[in-house]
Amino acid sequence: MKILHLIHRTWPYHGGAERYVWEHALAAERWGHTSTVVATDAWDMSWLVSKQGRHLHPGTFTRDRIEIIRFPVTHPPLQNLARAVFRRLKKGGPDRYFYPNPFIPKFDSWIGKVSGFDLVHANAMPFLMHAGYRYSQKWRVPLISVPHANIGSHNHRIEPLHYFAGEQPEVLRQSNLVIAQNSFEKSVYIDECGVDRQNVVVSGSGINPKEWEGADGNKARKVFSIPPKKKIVLSVTAHCEDKGSNTLLDSSIALWKKGEDFVLVLAGPLQKDFREYLDARAGEVPSENLIVTGYIREEIRKHLFAAASIIAAPSRLDAFGIVLLDGWISQKPVIGCNAGGMPDLIEAEKNGYLIEFGDREDLSGKISFLLNNENTAIAMGRVGYETTMNDHTWQKVTDKFYSTIQERFK
Repeated sequence: MKILHLIHRTWPYHGGAERYVWEHALAAERWGHTSTVVATDAWDMSWLVSKQGRHLHPGTFTRDRIEIIRFPVTHPPLQNLARAVFRRLKKGGPDRYFYPNPFIPKFDSWIGKVSGFDLVHANAMPFLMHAGYRYSQKWRVPLISVPHANIGSHNHRIEPLHYFAGEQPEVLRQSNLVIAQNSFEKSVYIDECGVDRQNVVVSGSGINPKEWEGADGNKARKVFSIPPKKKIVLSVTAHCEDKGSNTLLDSSIALWKKGEDFVLVLAGPLQKDFREYLDARAGEVPSENLIVTGYIREEIRKHLFAAASIIAAPSRLDAFGIVLLDGWISQKPVIGCNAGGMPDLIEAEKNGYLIEFGDREDLSGKISFLLNNENTAIAMGRVGYETTMNDHTWQKVTDKFYSTIQERFK
């Protein structure tokens, strides 16, 4: 089977949805299939809607026997006006043309002409879901849709801006298979979008244990000049309010004022809203107790997790929460949020803790408890490691995907 994977960014970029697609493309060969991954030339999300940010060379490439095609994003003048017009006049416009869906005319032309694929695996953004749907309808091949929709939880519902405002629910209803990252997401597709229950599967993401071999916390401490015995609370994400970064900063400040001694490491890019929030509270932050790394290289990532004492992920914007697996494979306790995929992963007080989004006092209390109860922290990390190895390696996740395909699309 020749599979077309659609995603907004791909190798060498490894975000959550991007890594999900890449791992499924890699696994295809093990099941006797071939893969083509189609993406834009964006590196930074800002490139999708402006001439700001980094981007890669467009073109056709090969990596690990996978064909990669990157199409260039264009930035037409008055694009906001164009979006407003297209949202009203174009088929599927209300969701296809909302920000940050890009203009990619060469891709639109290509997908309208290309043939020869036996299955479409469309991911993440409406412009790709629409493209996969059009291809599926034209050539009568199966469509697997994976929205990766960050819609929060029952208690903290996030309304994705225009995500389901146009043709998207119909795309999901017409898909042969819809893959959700968590049980709440699945319920939304069934109850609100009208997708047949039999066509929705919860899959989630995974981890490759081999990538974590040789992790050495001392290497990370050396890179970031962290003293050998200083405890570390680590948060790895694109930091913003919805990711819980404001809450984590407030909780840490409260603990430092009470005399708790630890380093808060914020790894990953800072979004504008959190950068401004951090600047506003900078006077309350002991300089030796906060490290902001920016984008972290893959070669240092595993060492940073090995150095950490606690992994904090109080985000309501993680459809799955792969950072929890990163923590567990490193045998660390995690603190997650009762939103997205985290309630499906965390067994409270066994492999970590859950807090309600924005609950600063609860987060402070759980950080303090784990910092001062090392035996409990170690035990949680070990249970988390077992959880990951038993259920959440990439091989297990991708084998489930391809065995489902084999059963349904013989």
